[in-house]
Amino acid sequence: MTIFIYWLVGFIIFNLLFGAATFNLYKLAGKKSWEAFVPFLNIWRGLDIIQRPKWWIILFYIPIVGPIFWLILLVDLADSFGKIEIKDKVIMVLTLGLYTFYLNYVEKPKYIGPEKRKSTIVSALIFAIVLATLIHNWFVQPMIVPTGSMENTIKIGDALFVEKVSYGARVPLTPFGIPYSEFINRDMFIDKARLPYMRLPGWRDLKSNDIVVFNYPTDSVYSAIDRKDAYVKRLVGMPGDTLKISNGVLYVNGKKFIPKRDALVQHRYQVITKAPFSDKLLYDDYGLLPHDYRLQNISNQFVYVFEGLSDPIVSSFRKNTNVLSVEQISRHLNDKAEYIRKDGTIDSTYTIFPVNKPWNEDQYGPLYIPKKGDVVEINKETLPQYINLIRKYEQNKLVVDSTNGKFEVMINDEKTNKYTIQQDYFFMMGDNRNQSLDGRFFGYVPEDHIIGRPILIWMNANGMFEPAPRKFLWERAFTSINNDNPDKKSYGIYVLFVLILWLGYDFYKDRKRRKENKKFD
Repeated sequence: MTIFIYWLVGFIIFNLLFGAATFNLYKLAGKKSWEAFVPFLNIWRGLDIIQRPKWWIILFYIPIVGPIFWLILLVDLADSFGKIEIKDKVIMVLTLGLYTFYLNYVEKPKYIGPEKRKSTIVSALIFAIVLATLIHNWFVQPMIVPTGSMENTIKIGDALFVEKVSYGARVPLTPFGIPYSEFINRDMFIDKARLPYMRLPGWRDLKSNDIVVFNYPTDSVYSAIDRKDAYVKRLVGMPGDTLKISNGVLYVNGKKFIPKRDALVQHRYQVITKAPFSDKLLYDDYGLLPHDYRLQNISNQFVYVFEGLSDPIVSSFRKNTNVLSVEQISRHLNDKAEYIRKDGTIDSTYTIFPVNKPWNEDQYGPLYIPKKGDVVEINKETLPQYINLIRKYEQNKLVVDSTNGKFEVMINDEKTNKYTIQQDYFFMMGDNRNQSLDGRFFGYVPEDHIIGRPILIWMNANGMFEPAPRKFLWERAFTSINNDNPDKKSYGIYVLFVLILWLGYDFYKDRKRRKENKKFD
């Protein structure tokens, strides 16, 4: 209710300011001055003045896009009063519309209508940003994978198209922000103006084994969900499932988890050879880099520990005459999953979830994944499992009193030992099992953190990321993903063909236009 009141007050104030900045201009354009102050009617009349389609009114109230369209209205409004030069448009944009106050109170220019409106670079740029923002926020979002947690299913540097509509596009929770600021500076948004979680209807549900893109739930920098880092992992645990990992093998509800046929799941292996492999051979034949393995010379034998090998690579090693043995290795129960930084300190990001369990990435669970409506016990043993869920993800006030040997829990100022789950939760894991920051460390992923699913790798730019070699993997361009098909098909040749046709048609039209212009010279 508090959020609704804040938004209502802000909405009224904004429309009053808009009216204060434009009422004289509305009157000069033949409209009633008071109409500039009335929500929705002011946009309807404004579209009359600038002679834009009336259906545009919808776009003024779409998160992220809406503020841009208010700015477009003011730019076009100035156009209709003779301010058609680029400098006028630049001033309007740079002042975020405040230039309208000058026109409204000081200059009071004559209304000439939009007939003389110029199609300028500024106008074209604004509309291009609007279109791209609509697509980015509601339909398809691009992302580049910076880490190897999904190797080799998804490689470092893979540029993905993530579709949002099949699960249902999530309404932006921070609607006032600079478009694409997440690629530059994620602080460029108004944090106080948050919307509650809402999602448009989709036509498919999340399914076990889907590759999913989601916001990193335990992000320590941002609490606004849609400003948290975007992660990509495989969905291995559905709401209501019980998950367990034994000796690196994943089981869900007591059954061995079988990944999709296009998944290249990797595990840690020890490989003993007669002679050392060359670094070049390991990369050229298997895509393995020096940071992917450790090598020791023991009794004239060479012992490699590879952090991540897929089944095809393991099979190839077993057939290699230089290889003496290949053995999957895993941590023992109670072995801590500690990750050491370069400065020697421990990265607490890789603390096992929940923190009171003696588990690690190879010996994990059993862990229950809660679903909406579940009533769970809250005690000293289960609190580490549910504390983030109650306090952060579902926004409850949680106070724990453990003084003098007692253990009492207060949720929203009421003493209780039970809690009812308000939304579904999921468990995500990387296909690179021993080199993945996933649910084993950050826990459950709430439904409201789900972004969408990747459907296409449109290019690979692993040269942007160290320690990957500085080169592009052209064979991955325009390949399908997340479809259970191991025979990856590249659509690059079709894209190139369409591009050539489009450029040829554009060249033909331009040449034809030039010839017609010469006839009138």
